[in-house]
Amino acid sequence: MKLETLKALLDISNRNILYNEILNELELVNNVDYVNYQKFKISEGIIPLIKIADNSKFEEIKHVKIFIGAQHNEYNGLFSILKFFQLLREGKAKINEFLRRDQIIFFFPILNPYGFLNPKRENKSGYYLKNGTNLNRFWRRAFAPEYQNGMTDLNEFSTPEQVFIVKNLLQKYWNNENINLYILDMHETSLLERFPIELSEKLSLSYKFDHWLKEGIILNVINLYGIPHNQKPLFIKKNPSLDHRYLNLTQKQLELVFEKLHEYLLRNRGKLPFYFCYSNKSKEYCLKLANIVYNKLKEKLRETYFTAFSHSFINHGCFVRMSDATSRPKIFSMELESQKHFFNIFEEIQKSELDPNYFKNKLNLINVSIELALETIKTMIELV
Repeated sequence: MKLETLKALLDISNRNILYNEILNELELVNNVDYVNYQKFKISEGIIPLIKIADNSKFEEIKHVKIFIGAQHNEYNGLFSILKFFQLLREGKAKINEFLRRDQIIFFFPILNPYGFLNPKRENKSGYYLKNGTNLNRFWRRAFAPEYQNGMTDLNEFSTPEQVFIVKNLLQKYWNNENINLYILDMHETSLLERFPIELSEKLSLSYKFDHWLKEGIILNVINLYGIPHNQKPLFIKKNPSLDHRYLNLTQKQLELVFEKLHEYLLRNRGKLPFYFCYSNKSKEYCLKLANIVYNKLKEKLRETYFTAFSHSFINHGCFVRMSDATSRPKIFSMELESQKHFFNIFEEIQKSELDPNYFKNKLNLINVSIELALETIKTMIELV
């Protein structure tokens, strides 16, 4: 990402200018062989789609790969897709080096134009559609309608237009169960920044672990530093009715974990935190993908013992859980999470005005997250 683009993202009163520039740049992909660009007009804006395929007959298709970009103000997916096609247009990447006759590739760079165009105090992270619902909750309803999910969004809101666009484009491939479907949903989360700070300040034997990622951070430190412990399970509920757990260590072991957590954070300062998520069906493929990508970029990423986690920790309708909700075989849905750069766009604007190093530091992390997503795209296209 260039400095001008970052400044344009923070200029929310003129966000439509950047949006139109992005759409104009996406249209340039039509100049690349085997690439087709389409636009779908919905009530909230324009949904761009890019498809890569040669002229293979339908019966020859064995692999369909789908990359989902911005569903809210996460930009690793969107800008990695832009970068990918810039490389193709400039001849720095050759489409014939990765295009297979038995493979079709879809890119959805922006699925929530309303959230992109309208950052508001009540929607500071751009999560929500115009009607106030979260797009990322509806994918399981679309592709596995037999699954009963009682989340509030699914009870109160109708299925968004964007979901029908994606479903209709993929339906003929979905109906042919001999075709492998791979879906990568690219996200960002503020928890990767907030939870390590919280743990480094508050970790104790009475600390309540109320989120799987907090446990994952501690497990990562224990495994990386080989901290000995015999207690099983490592995290326990003192009462079955509790919605949190406690760390099952001695005080001495806890002190060592606390020390190594601080050492870990110091050693990895300035590096990008991330993880991949998988459904049960996609576990083997996702772990392989995550490990390849991590080993290529490990000098820029926070050191980790766990490149990927199961998404069984939460029961909502996002893409990654969709594959386990359906009886269809050969469906591999995954998620890439990296540090969120604009959790509160209004706080970011303020920081950019007060901190003389803001743009330098922010661009460094954003560009690593874009590089991570770009490397994931390239690796996944080749990996079957």
